[in-house]
Amino acid sequence: MAESKNASVVRKHRGHEQIRKYFAQRINAFYQKTFNAWLKRPRPCLFATAVVSPKGKIVKRYRHEDVKTPLECLAQLYDKNLLQMNPGVTLLALQAQARSQTDLAATQAMQRARGSLFDSFDKAKQRA
Repeated sequence: MAESKNASVVRKHRGHEQIRKYFAQRINAFYQKTFNAWLKRPRPCLFATAVVSPKGKIVKRYRHEDVKTPLECLAQLYDKNLLQMNPGVTLLALQAQARSQTDLAATQAMQRARGSLFDSFDKAKQRA
């Protein structure tokens, strides 16, 4: 993912308010450990199919049967030998990681972690 995309996703999730220096390390740890893992979960996406129109132009169509996760698309490319994995990365390991938790369970875990993080900030403000 591009850095600008990650920054905009974090801003959308967290908002544009300033982070106090005292809380920055815990917030950064949350985003590195919990939020990034949730963000990288494979979600269904629409992939285009190129169709030649009667005028000879190539038009992209998004059909219902083209809905798949990026991991499913990656597996199709890998099966056709159109893709090489990085050393130490296997398709089976990626598929096992994707099956380890449902989207709903991952989202709930991320929201619980975020809630406990921000609850700890409220407790710190009350003590001050």
